[in-house]
Amino acid sequence: MREAQKEQAEKESKVYYDNDLVVAKPDGAPISATWVSSQFGKMLEELEMPHIRFHDLRHTAATNMQQLTGDFYTVGEVLGHTLADIGVSLGLSMNFEAVTTRYVDVRLECKKEVLEAYHGALEKADSAQTKETAAKKEKNTAKKKHKEMEI
Repeated sequence: MREAQKEQAEKESKVYYDNDLVVAKPDGAPISATWVSSQFGKMLEELEMPHIRFHDLRHTAATNMQQLTGDFYTVGEVLGHTLADIGVSLGLSMNFEAVTTRYVDVRLECKKEVLEAYHGALEKADSAQTKETAAKKEKNTAKKKHKEMEI
């Protein structure tokens, strides 16, 4: 979709902001977080799904990543929390960042493992759901054909 938007902007001699965002305006510029949140609520309502806040998806992802890997610390880092933030929330005033800078490469590898496990689980669940949906459609088609044959 981004490539099509880039091409369209080029055809119209307009600027395209190549920010590599998952959710963006047609010109590539970031969309306001409040707009995304409000549209999420409307989408849930249209789909007749229970209301949750957009931010709740972050909590769900965090829980899933932690359950898949058991690595609470790295999950926090993936979500943008730092050891210093955790220290502040616990009332500690040590210089955690100086201590942890030696472990940056190891932590990046851990983040990669956490995210790969999470994405793998999501892909597996999506594949299973796709197969289940296809099986239901096939069953419904067979029922329709059987009814037509009876008539």
